[in-house]
Amino acid sequence: MERNWAPRHWPESHLTGVTLIAAAAMLAAPLWSVWAPAMPDYPAHLASFALIEQGTGNKFYHLHWDFVPNLASEVLVPILARLTGLVVAAKLFVTAAIFLWVLGPGAVHRALYGRTGIAPLFGSFFAYNANFVWGFFNYYLSSGLSFAVFAAWIATQNRNGIARLAGFTFVVTLLYFCHVFATASLLLMIAGFEMTQNFRLEHRDLKALARRAMRVAILYIPAGLAFLFLKPHGEDDNAVIFNLADTMLDRFESLVQHAFDDSAYVLPIALFAGLGLALCLRKARLHPAMWGTLGLLLIGAVLAPEWAFGGWAVHLRLPAVFGAMLFASAELPMKPATRTALVALVLVTIAWCAITLAQNWLVYDRQFREFQAALEEVPRGARMLTVLDGDAIGDRPDQPYWHMAEFAVPERGVFTPLLFTTKGQHVVQLNAPYEKFAAASAQQGSPPDVDELGFLARGQMVQDPDIEDDMPYLNHFQCHFDIAVVVHLDGKRTPVPAMLRLRHSGTFFSFYDILPDRTCKP
Repeated sequence: MERNWAPRHWPESHLTGVTLIAAAAMLAAPLWSVWAPAMPDYPAHLASFALIEQGTGNKFYHLHWDFVPNLASEVLVPILARLTGLVVAAKLFVTAAIFLWVLGPGAVHRALYGRTGIAPLFGSFFAYNANFVWGFFNYYLSSGLSFAVFAAWIATQNRNGIARLAGFTFVVTLLYFCHVFATASLLLMIAGFEMTQNFRLEHRDLKALARRAMRVAILYIPAGLAFLFLKPHGEDDNAVIFNLADTMLDRFESLVQHAFDDSAYVLPIALFAGLGLALCLRKARLHPAMWGTLGLLLIGAVLAPEWAFGGWAVHLRLPAVFGAMLFASAELPMKPATRTALVALVLVTIAWCAITLAQNWLVYDRQFREFQAALEEVPRGARMLTVLDGDAIGDRPDQPYWHMAEFAVPERGVFTPLLFTTKGQHVVQLNAPYEKFAAASAQQGSPPDVDELGFLARGQMVQDPDIEDDMPYLNHFQCHFDIAVVVHLDGKRTPVPAMLRLRHSGTFFSFYDILPDRTCKP
């Protein structure tokens, strides 16, 4: 018989679920305090949504719909934008994802225990993970959806009819087209749960385990077939790179972040240490049905590759999922007064995290607004290149500016080499001949430094292995681009090559006309 996991001493407050909603609302508030959140990928996503909403592309880009397992925002945001406008639609999408990251683990907890306890509230901090801060729209929402699907799977575990299998098979297939890695993380959760339930309830009966495995396999048959036979092939699809030693700190830092490149080291340490101490003192317990799920997620968080299927940051996907599921699995029985005090403490800390993020984003937002206002200086239909002045930027993060030029795609109809157009991964594709002058993979997705322009202009690609591997499309860039956006912030600016002529000087960036030279063919 399944053990009754009702609280031993004190009933949970019916208001605990409301606190999850309050936490999600506070975590989402920074999105609505700025025009453009400082997520490195946000401008490129926004430009793609604009092109999809228009439905026709332009002389540089066209739309190519295919069976890409990375479509959540590309489908939903342009549709919603018809009602709300593009910026609001993008914010609503990310807001929904935050709510899923907070309420989804709460739903898992409720499915396990029959009520909503305080533990998932502690897991709310993991909503501010690296996937959110980077702006990985599709995975972030899809992983939030995977929590909800997993909660429904647990809640319906006693119904093994055809209708349940058919319904979940359909949902898993939809999740696959939202994002393939979220489907994989859901597989780890369901497989671990089913294996543990076999150990607990069926005494490791192999026939019963085979039946459970068969049900899980059925869920993934359509998604598996779509991956094998329908997924379009892209650049570096077969490359799998682990870099475990070099990325181990990144995995921990991805758990909770105050802002981009500002990891909240203290919070996850305090959360894990506090739960560990409570478990040792028998003041908390983990639901026994979740040991398999937590084990598989932890293994995945530690051992996932850095690169897989043409995508980067695979190693950042699972750590926060593990953290959220760990606290969804926990039960913290306590006196009402203690619970109320802890809830207040957590909500105050969440508010502080949200305020910290909003303050950080407001600084970037002023810069992005200045850049947007200056776009009047950019000729329509120009070919635009982002360049970083690394010496002037110094130790400050430059990633929030990598895709800043993409703000000009919907505003001025420009071409940029870093818009998301990777074959096999994105809807927006390049028209010939511009695909030769754009990044073909995630590895090529960073801008050049101003010190590298001379080598690139002369075609001396072998002078630097990084240039040859990461920027082959910028060979003789002066022949193929019209405008350079040089980001220098407020540091001492590095002299630019002679082929750049100043067009506009801003407080943190400058526009330069790129002058073709004698090596350029007419």
